[in-house]
Amino acid sequence: MVVDDGVAAALRAGGVDGLQLFVASCAERMAQLFTGVRGTDPSRQADVDLLLGTLEDLWTPGLADRQFGERQEHLEHFFELQPSEDELVDVADIYAFYAVLVARYACVYRAIGDSEDSIRCAHAVLTAMGQLDQNVPDGHYFEDERRYQRRRVELFNRADSGPVDTLALRREDQSVSLNLLSVIQSRRGL
Repeated sequence: MVVDDGVAAALRAGGVDGLQLFVASCAERMAQLFTGVRGTDPSRQADVDLLLGTLEDLWTPGLADRQFGERQEHLEHFFELQPSEDELVDVADIYAFYAVLVARYACVYRAIGDSEDSIRCAHAVLTAMGQLDQNVPDGHYFEDERRYQRRRVELFNRADSGPVDTLALRREDQSVSLNLLSVIQSRRGL
């Protein structure tokens, strides 16, 4: 399994609040790989808006499971998740696919509450980062992501640490996502 054994065990044993923040954090770190490459296409503006709204909802505790089931269904209709005979070769297509896939798994977790879906979410991010490492010199993104995931589960599982500063956490994830977008844009020659 790509996901660190300790992270997977912590996710299986974790509480609902921590797992909700974990999947939101994963989706946030990948989001700009979709919004940054698809946001320039006017025909995709509704999809960009849906993904951004999904992120907001993922960071909001206590929303109805049904709402995330609906988000999941909408994400599954995105071009990136449609079955195709063609292999993804364009850099923008590849990482937009992973960003949507991670958001989908995050929504599946929130809709159903099965910790295995949080592990699938983590796995999808790691797979994307492993692929990125293969395509950039001195790639370190896979190991960086493993560290982010370990830190998140440690943070969420510390009962004595008090409330998590979700705003600071989200800002950190947004910064990571922006950096990844920069790497992807460089690969695209932009």
